[in-house]
Amino acid sequence: METPKIDINSVQGFKELIAFYKPVVYKTLKSYMPGSEASRFGEMVNSYTDRIGQYRRPSYLILWNMLYGGKTEESILPAAAQQCTEDYYLMHDDWMDGNGIRRGKAAAHVLYGPEYAILAGDMVHMISWRIAKDANDTIGGDRGARYFDKFYDIMRVTHIGQYFDVRLTSEIKDITKFTEEDYFNSIHAKSAYYSVYGPMQCGAIIAGASEEKLEGIKEYGIPVGNAFQIKDDILDCISTEEKLGKGIGTDVRDGVKTVILLNAVRNSSSSQLERLRSIYAKDRKDKTDEEVKWVLDLFNEVGAVREAEDRAENLVRESSEKFEKLESDIPESKVKSIARESIGYVTKRKE
Repeated sequence: METPKIDINSVQGFKELIAFYKPVVYKTLKSYMPGSEASRFGEMVNSYTDRIGQYRRPSYLILWNMLYGGKTEESILPAAAQQCTEDYYLMHDDWMDGNGIRRGKAAAHVLYGPEYAILAGDMVHMISWRIAKDANDTIGGDRGARYFDKFYDIMRVTHIGQYFDVRLTSEIKDITKFTEEDYFNSIHAKSAYYSVYGPMQCGAIIAGASEEKLEGIKEYGIPVGNAFQIKDDILDCISTEEKLGKGIGTDVRDGVKTVILLNAVRNSSSSQLERLRSIYAKDRKDKTDEEVKWVLDLFNEVGAVREAEDRAENLVRESSEKFEKLESDIPESKVKSIARESIGYVTKRKE
């Protein structure tokens, strides 16, 4: 499929860049999916892809390919593979976490049952590797092989991160027993690499960037990637189901250990902490709506959300400073301006 040309100088920012390439990446991804009309299983496999997510991850890949002077047409297949993995991960995540809503509709395990949802997610996972293999072959040579190795490493680390997250959630019930180190180890593996600097590195690899340059991307990508997850934690507390396309307060219901919870543990009175511990010690099914609301209100009352917002802003500031230093040899351009703005976009997003 021919990649449409974009007048980059007319693009107002990262959000507009996402909007331009989203239909291109979606159409490419759909060309690999089974026809949903062919069978009920095909409908299941397509269910999350057809709801069309935010497409931030594939957009980071495309943008960093541009930043390093690559050919945009070479980044579309890798971008489609990146988006495909999100559609797969979320099918499994929603079942593991007990989330009933995804992108404004019933989650796959609610619609079809957990067994079918897992099978459908496995199928989408398999398709992501087919796309990545085709991207490897299309790019070719050392660049294609390096891209495929990076894609594999992102998937490997993300699955380890999911294990960390599940362990923190299910095994550590006492909220005073988990640490900031536990939290950041988990979100780096599950979110920062997968959501931000991994896609950036993929785009740079396709453009022919050196390993030294990839290390620079990692250096400024880790803080902004961590800020990305902190923002997700914040939105789960203060947004709405209509904006997020999923339920609010799910982290509290699931017992997910977040930096917001860490702040609350530090800032709560002894009586508040006692009740907070008792709620988090319960299984998901045993927590009432009133208890979840009490926790969310407490997070705001003791300044836990505000402190998380400050932490995310500081991480973005750190990332921006490192970006300016490490990418100083890249001449100023509209692409570099959008890349710079995309780092700050992490904490400004509403969904």
